[in-house]
Amino acid sequence: MLIEDVLTEFKRTHLEHIEDIIITDGYVGGQAVVEYFRGLLLTLKGTSSEAMSVSVKWDGAPAVVCGTNPDNGKFFVGTKSVFNPGTPKINYTKKDIANNHGTDELGQKLLKCLVHLKKLNIQGVVQGDLLYTDEDITRKNISGKPHLTFTPNQITYAVPEESELAKQIDVAKVGIIFHTTYTGDSLADMNAQGGADVSSFVKNSSVFFDNATYKDVSGSAKFTDDETKQFYNSIEKLETLLNGVPRDLASVLGQNTDFVPTFMMYINAMVRQGQLPSNVNQFLQGFRKFYADRMQQQMSGLKAQKALQLRQDKMKQMPVFLNKAKKPLQAMLTFYKAVQQMKGFVLKKMNQAMAIGSFSQTDNGLQVTEPEGFVAVDKAGNAVKLVDRLGFSRRNLTAISKFKK
Repeated sequence: MLIEDVLTEFKRTHLEHIEDIIITDGYVGGQAVVEYFRGLLLTLKGTSSEAMSVSVKWDGAPAVVCGTNPDNGKFFVGTKSVFNPGTPKINYTKKDIANNHGTDELGQKLLKCLVHLKKLNIQGVVQGDLLYTDEDITRKNISGKPHLTFTPNQITYAVPEESELAKQIDVAKVGIIFHTTYTGDSLADMNAQGGADVSSFVKNSSVFFDNATYKDVSGSAKFTDDETKQFYNSIEKLETLLNGVPRDLASVLGQNTDFVPTFMMYINAMVRQGQLPSNVNQFLQGFRKFYADRMQQQMSGLKAQKALQLRQDKMKQMPVFLNKAKKPLQAMLTFYKAVQQMKGFVLKKMNQAMAIGSFSQTDNGLQVTEPEGFVAVDKAGNAVKLVDRLGFSRRNLTAISKFKK
């Protein structure tokens, strides 16, 4: 499942990177970021009363929707196409899968899901990321030790072969992580909610399953007293930086309607290249060139004078806007860079809690990498993603999924 699709099933709500909120939501977004970090501090201290709800993003594929259809009481499986308006692709039988998805790899995986997920007696409707079916499991030596491995998408997951976890994975025909619950009286009108309570699912050795809730299985992912103090001080510094951001930042940015959407494109373009500008002025200079190049590319294919004039005007207006808003933009991006650093600190700690190792395939074999990332949800249900953008996000932005969603 691509990281950009994390919450598209939540009634198509876009999930932002935590550092991007200051750009998309202005000063109010900056305040929200500070509160997210306060919640994450409590989570990583081990204080649960006010802690963030944090989920792990697994790099599974395809996304599988399954459960009991409230319209007829029948068990079904499918992709997110079960919600297609007018022509939903809902599969109750082997014949349905063949008709809706064919008999290639996707069809075969859905068939195994149909046979084995039914054994869990799922009464509602849930969505999960498929990690593997039994033919995907391979045995590899990593650092001289035998591991079970599977590669559902961009990341290879590995578990020491002698571990209890590996024994469960090895006998299962299907491995899946559930992360979304759908509610409603009719499949066509269901609403999605983050999280999945799997405690009522019937356990069966044919299915390795869990939910995506963050679990410190290693006992080593909690902040030490020194780390707690360091992170608390970082939050205080972040608040100080936010005080330098204009309260009306959103209005300032809105003075040029091209700025925010094109700046987000610029960030993704930099991620694809494997680099984000190291300082604020480089950020702005790079964007200035990116915008001018983009307008030039658009004009090269235009013949209509009105359309050409529009883009020529935009090319003149953007430098004027950037010069006029220079100080607010510098304050915004100084805050942005500080959030990036704090996110990296959090990711490093939380990654230690993963029971299943993550690797990427290189020309020299498997190389240790970080998990796909995490999703933090506050008490109001607002969510952000914490992802290593130059690692996982770059791979996802440049990759082509082998499964249709």
